[in-house]
Amino acid sequence: MKKIAVAITNRTNYSKLKKVLFELNEHEEVEIFIVASSTVLLKRYGKALDDLESDGWEISKRIDCTLLNDSHEAMAKTVGISIIEHASFFADIKPDIILIVGDRFDMLAPVVASSLMNIPIAHIQGGELSGTIDNVIRDVFTNFSTLHFVATEKSANSLKRFGIREEQILNFGCPAVEYISEIEVGDHFDRNSLRKNFKHPIEIGPNEPYFLVMVHPDTTNKQDVDMDRLLNILEKFDRKALIFYPNVDANNSDIVSGIASHNKNPNFYMIRHIPLEGFVHVMAHASFMIGNSSAGIREAASFGVPVINIGYRQANRERNENVIDIGEDYNLLEKTIREMDGHKFEKHNIYLKPDCSKSIAEYVLKYLDSSL
Repeated sequence: MKKIAVAITNRTNYSKLKKVLFELNEHEEVEIFIVASSTVLLKRYGKALDDLESDGWEISKRIDCTLLNDSHEAMAKTVGISIIEHASFFADIKPDIILIVGDRFDMLAPVVASSLMNIPIAHIQGGELSGTIDNVIRDVFTNFSTLHFVATEKSANSLKRFGIREEQILNFGCPAVEYISEIEVGDHFDRNSLRKNFKHPIEIGPNEPYFLVMVHPDTTNKQDVDMDRLLNILEKFDRKALIFYPNVDANNSDIVSGIASHNKNPNFYMIRHIPLEGFVHVMAHASFMIGNSSAGIREAASFGVPVINIGYRQANRERNENVIDIGEDYNLLEKTIREMDGHKFEKHNIYLKPDCSKSIAEYVLKYLDSSL
């Protein structure tokens, strides 16, 4: 049996790996071990691990390692604890390869542990550029990885300049974009499609315009987005908004406080997590997606949704034409909404390539066959 360890650390990992995992699972000679750690285990962040279990996946290992203080020290200590636990797990199961995705700090632990233990790493979404500390972390993953699955030609060229051998770089596209592009979202918003019950039911009509707001902390710039100011502007429109809580990164407390200061607004729905298919439904029918999330830069183009990108957390990431950057100019936020209200872009996504997930799965198996 070929043993593949899959690291899941936060609520977005599974969306990027889901279809690849199902492709790998089609092969009888493959045994998949899912190791879950960090915020994916925590109820306060939506306990996104439930999404995997509802799809029938067995969680091989749960690693409780997250320090919830809003500090860079807590991030560093979280990684330290997680490295120890991942090393013990890898020593126990002896995987032939580990599958990772993205650029998040909490993915550092399985990467460092597996690298020091001479376990090959297959990295999805390598070679990209964004902002904040994610660029540095992504470069660490690049240095440690054996296989590099990139989504665009620009990312492939970036890795070549980094010194990665061309035969290690596979430009197959983004499996997350491939998966969401295949989800049936319907012609209008339907709250029953969210696949989740909320404390306060989401009262949005089928053709009612609404905002989707996702803001995460920039760990190198605490003032990257002023959440309170952002929501003050949105209140002027007397429009419903689905507002997602930020991830666990340092500097998240100001964003959480900004959200909390508006929790009396009956138009605002504060959300910790929605299962992937429900989130895609929300994104597909939003009048605007607003914030600094990579989902706006990468995935929203598949539905032609206008994305207003605030701050510089995604400064260098490749954009689709639906992204409008306003930096720190909040006057442009209100102006852009009024000027572009009702507008949809062409449904075209530079991160999409056919048979992406199948190609990744088959290449991982090809590598294992040649190396075992």
